[in-house]
Formats: sequence, structure tokens, C-alpha cells
Amino acid sequence: MREPLKTVSEIIARANDGFYQKYTRIDTIIGIMDNTLRKQGMNSDAITVDCPAQNKKIVFLLHDEKPEHVSIAVGDKSGKVETSSELELTRLSEEALLAMLEMHFT
Repeated sequence: MREPLKTVSEIIARANDGFYQKYTRIDTIIGIMDNTLRKQGMNSDAITVDCPAQNKKIVFLLHDEKPEHVSIAVGDKSGKVETSSELELTRLSEEALLAMLEMHFT
């Protein structure tokens, strides 16, 4: 696993744990795509956080061309994107991600 993907996935996992401690009735599923996108010709890795009960998904994309940034897309499980943004990796924190999970999944 590439270093940026490892770092971001660990932050997301900790934020997700914090989310579950606060909202025990809301289940989420974390997925890591470290080869899938590359096999499709994209020089990127991704982490997804799905919330089946809300039919929502947050996708974190790590592009090789922008190693110091993460693209974040929020949408539904069918792939419809509601919002997207880009964030510097240095600004990505467990607290910020927990707030994002709360905003979109509760």
C-alpha cells in the first residue's frame, strides 16, 4: 500500500471509529481501492465510506499527479455526486473527517 493511501486510510478509520461510538445505530462500510483504479488506467487510489442506511457515500481520491492533496466527493451509492472538493493532506484530520461523517450521514 502506498504511503499516502496508508496515512489517509488510518485517519479515516479512526474518524469512523469515533463516528460509530457516537452513532451506534448508523453503520458504515470502508473500502480501499489500491489497485482497482490503476487497472482501469487511472493513476489514483481511493477510499470509500458508505452509509447504506442513508444511501450515501464519501469517496477520497489520491491522485499521483497531486500527491499533497486529496479529492473528496460526496454523493449516493449509485454514483451521483452532490459535492466535491480538494483538500491539502496536511489539513486532513480525524476531527475534520468525523465532522464530515456527521454532516453527511446523520
